[in-house]
Amino acid sequence: MPDLDFNKFALLPEYFDHPSLLHGINHTYRVMIHVLKIGERVGLKQEIKEAFCAAFIHDMARRHDGFCEEHGRWAAQRKLPFFTPLFLKSGVSRNGIENIKQAVIKHSIHQEIESSFPGFKTIALLKDADALDRIRISADNLRPEYLRFAESHHLIRFAENLYYLTNTKTLSSFNEMMDIVKNIADS
Repeated sequence: MPDLDFNKFALLPEYFDHPSLLHGINHTYRVMIHVLKIGERVGLKQEIKEAFCAAFIHDMARRHDGFCEEHGRWAAQRKLPFFTPLFLKSGVSRNGIENIKQAVIKHSIHQEIESSFPGFKTIALLKDADALDRIRISADNLRPEYLRFAESHHLIRFAENLYYLTNTKTLSSFNEMMDIVKNIADS
């Protein structure tokens, strides 16, 4: 588990350009949880912290809930500068800020990223974490064959359980989500 002060990562409705149940606070918190779970299982270190920060802002700049490949770029342009001081205080390096930027931009595009791309593991971690929460759209929306890490496959049942336990809750902190996670088996 990365050394992050989860109290600093409380989401507020006003952070989102298009407050939404589909892409809003609960979805974002679930993606942040999935980053932690996948990253821990894969054995990543700094990439977990970077992808966790990327997850925090990844959907904040959405303008609607429909298909959109631009909202990642908008979040990198408009939200990342605002939250960079928080990320730096949380131990992310300047290079890590660039990895966060690339992960946020790339999470919303269908094009796969080559493993040689700088920050690939951070990008792949965010994309898999976001994909695990596709259960919120429909039971068939998560396509396991597109998951990048083998360890992500073992968290599909966990992701379903987390969604069903949190989709109707109003959460005021990431720590509330962490408390819910304690009662869910990983697979």
